[in-house]
Parts: sequence; C-alpha cells; structure tokens
Amino acid sequence: MSSFRVGRYAGTMFAFDASNPAYVRIQASGRLTSGDYDVLEPALAAELARRGGRAALLLDLKGWSGWTAGGLLRDLRFDIRHRNSFPRIAVVGNRPWHKWLTLAAKPVFSGEMRYFEAAKERQATDWAATGGP
Repeated sequence: MSSFRVGRYAGTMFAFDASNPAYVRIQASGRLTSGDYDVLEPALAAELARRGGRAALLLDLKGWSGWTAGGLLRDLRFDIRHRNSFPRIAVVGNRPWHKWLTLAAKPVFSGEMRYFEAAKERQATDWAATGGP
C-alpha cells in the first residue's frame, strides 16, 4: 500500500495527509485561494484513485478563516465534483461559523457529514475511521 504524508504545501494553506488507511485528512488554515486548490486537487484525486474512488475524510478547519472570492468559487466546484467521493466527512472546527458551514454543506455531499468541536478531535478521528458513534 502506498501511503504518504505531505506537510503544508509550499505557498498554500492546505496540509494533506493520506497516511491513515481509514481516512484522508485535509487541514485548512488562513484564507484559501484558487491557487491552493491547484495544489490540493491533483494530490487528492490521485489518492482517491488509489483508494478506488472513495475515502472517508477528516477535514480540520482549526485556524481556517475563510476564502478569497476565487477560493470560494473553486471550493464550490470542488464540493460538487467530490460529492460522492466521501462516505463520511468529519469536520473539526473551533469557530461557531465552522459548525454552520458544515450544516449548510451537508446537502451537497452524499455521505454522512458531522461537525466536531476542536476539543472532540479524537472522537472525530474515530468516527471518520469507523463510522461508529
């Protein structure tokens, strides 16, 4: 099995970690731009292909402050393109609007999506890995 860990991509606000066979972890921080997606999307596409097209996702939003206008447009296209790619999406955040954004995004994705406060990150990790309570 080919798994890899990639730290923060130079010049982007994403960190991508595919070392856990149970899920893929994406950490977003700062303000995301369209260019950030230029780096993330090919890495994620390759990992999803390696995993048969689907993988659970742990999305870490701690430290994320939103998008630029171009970043928001790219995120919307990304979400629609990957609406069937994630059977489970565990979102970890530390701001009230992270929770509201998770609730707003739920209808876009076919898989189950849950929000976890930062203090419950371990619970989010376990749920992303197993789908258990």
